[in-house]
This record gives sequence, structure tokens and C-alpha cells, in this order.
Amino acid sequence: MTRFIPRPRKEYLRQQKETHGRHLFGVFPAQYPREILWAMNALPVEIWDPPLEVIHANAHLQPYICSVVRLGLELILQGHGNRMDGFLFPHTCDSIQNLASIVNDYLGLSKPCYFFYHPKAPYRPSSRLFYLQQLKDLTANLEGQLGPMDLKELKRRVEQGQKIAACLGELYRLRRDGKLLVSNQEFYQVIRQGEYLHPDDFLPLLHEFLESSRGESRAGPRLILSGVLPNPPEILTLLDELAVRVADDDFLSCSRRLLVTPSEKEDPFEALMETYFAMAPCTTKDSPLEERIRYLKSKIRKSGARGMIFYMVKYCEPELFDVPQVVKELKNEGVATLVLDTELNQGLSGQMRTRVEAFVEMIG
Repeated sequence: MTRFIPRPRKEYLRQQKETHGRHLFGVFPAQYPREILWAMNALPVEIWDPPLEVIHANAHLQPYICSVVRLGLELILQGHGNRMDGFLFPHTCDSIQNLASIVNDYLGLSKPCYFFYHPKAPYRPSSRLFYLQQLKDLTANLEGQLGPMDLKELKRRVEQGQKIAACLGELYRLRRDGKLLVSNQEFYQVIRQGEYLHPDDFLPLLHEFLESSRGESRAGPRLILSGVLPNPPEILTLLDELAVRVADDDFLSCSRRLLVTPSEKEDPFEALMETYFAMAPCTTKDSPLEERIRYLKSKIRKSGARGMIFYMVKYCEPELFDVPQVVKELKNEGVATLVLDTELNQGLSGQMRTRVEAFVEMIG
């Protein structure tokens, strides 16, 4: 499926800026109201795992900071963020908050930095009011740089975001039911393009991918992946070689934030608010552990998965707090589990390959 290979990001972003006159915003993980940026003719460019050698970032960070933050800071320090017109930092975790302080307060960048604080569980009625105010405050702050918000355009972009979520949901459903004829590597290669493609380009790509990929998937053991993001990607290639089908995932960068129930609210800000509170349980939202366990058990039951691999980004505290108890509960249910502690872009070591092969043999 070579037609679904991602466009060169640098070239695409240059075209967006020069041809379409869009502002580019570097956005750090993970949950943020991208529709607000779309409506203001700005393109969010998410910063998860840039393929960089860490040269400068270590001087600013403790050695036990995760590689999502380390690589994000390295991107800025190496000047790769110079084409951005600003940066957005959601309140995802303490490490992202620390990064926001370093970039905004100490690096002396000439780029504006924006901050978005989403509420953490347990939720109360005041949580919804707080989130709604955060949406409006972010919009007001961006208006100082991008001009006034057109509420009709915001409503259109919210509806477009719901169409994207619906298309992604159909892709996930077909994959779960064995009706999607694509490799594990191809699946994530396509949906991760939404991290930087404009919705006017991403939605047609999803439709084309969906229509061209329908078909009976190959037989083989099914499993579920969980963690922050599918990196290192070489594990997906190995699973393809072993004829393993990823039937579902619990990735922060993918299903946790992308698969949401459409809101019927007319007011676009209220629709965005409902979308946030309809997202899956997540460690970065302080979701109760029992809620996450029920959610994962439901995924296992619906997909028929024989096992679950936890793709742990090293030093990711929100994820690591939950994993021991989640693994214990799943083992009690007879679900095989494998925990892999990885650094982003590290490739696939011989030891890791052997562990994955042994796990697949066990569930097969």
C-alpha cells in the first residue's frame, strides 16, 4: 500500500504555510482541542517522537525524564521548531508541565507559548464548567495572535472532527472483527498521519484507506497493545512477521483520545466539552484504576485477544503507576501479558525480539 506512505512532513508543513497561509503550532502530547486551531486557520503539529539524536536536551533535564519530553525539547533546541508560529502545552503530566516552564521561561524563544489545563478525575459538575472555561480562555488567548474566532467555522470544524472520529472508529471496529486486510505497521502508519495532516487532507485519506482495506484479515493469534504510542515501530513489523494480528489498542496517542462519541450539542464549545468527558479512561486524566481495568477487560472480551503487550515508555510515571495492578488483574482473568520498557526510536534489540517471540509462541 505504497500510496499510504506519509508525505514528507517538512515539505507538507512548508506547503501548508506558503500555499494555504496557515499558522503552524507545535503541540505537545496529548489531549487538546485541535478543532479550535483548525477553525482559526492554524495547523497543530503534534510532537511525540521526532527521530533525533539527543545532543542538547540532557543539560536541561533530569536523567529520569521520559523520552517524549527529552525528544520534544531536543527538537526545539536543534532549531527544528523554528518554522512554528507558537507552541501549545496541555497539562498532561508533571514532565510536560516542567517542559512548558523550561521552554517558556528559560530558553528565551521568540515564539508564543500557550497552555491548556484539562481537569483530572474524579469529575464533578464543576469539572465541566472548568473545562468549558479553559476552551474559551484558550480561544481568547489565540485571538490575540490569530484574529477573532468565527463560531460558524468552529462548528464546522467540530463536525469535521466528529467525522474523523467516526471513520477511525469504523477502522478500529473492522480490525477488531477481522474485516480489515492491512498489516499492523500499515494501520498505525496511516492513523498517525493525523498528528500533522490538516483535516481537509486527513479525512479523505482515512476514507480511501477504509474503502481499499476491507477484507478478511489473516488468521493468527490476536493481542492488544497498550501504552503511550506505537514506538519503536519495529515491534509492529515483528508482529507482522509472526502473523500476529493487533486486534485493538489502548494507546494514549491513538484510541484513548481519538475514538470518541459524537456530541449532539449545537454550541461548539459544549460539543468539545462533551467530547473530552467521553474519552476513554486514561492515566493522564487520573481515571480510577478500577475503571481502566473494566475498560481493558471489555476490549479483550470484544476482540477475542489472547494476550496484551504493554509498550512502556521508560520513566512514564502516569503509565507505570497503573501497570503492576492492571497486569495482576488481567492475569487473574487468564490473560497473558508482556511488559516492555522501551525508549523511543531505539529499534528492536535482540533481547526484546526474543521476549516478543516467546510471548507470541505462548499465546499461539
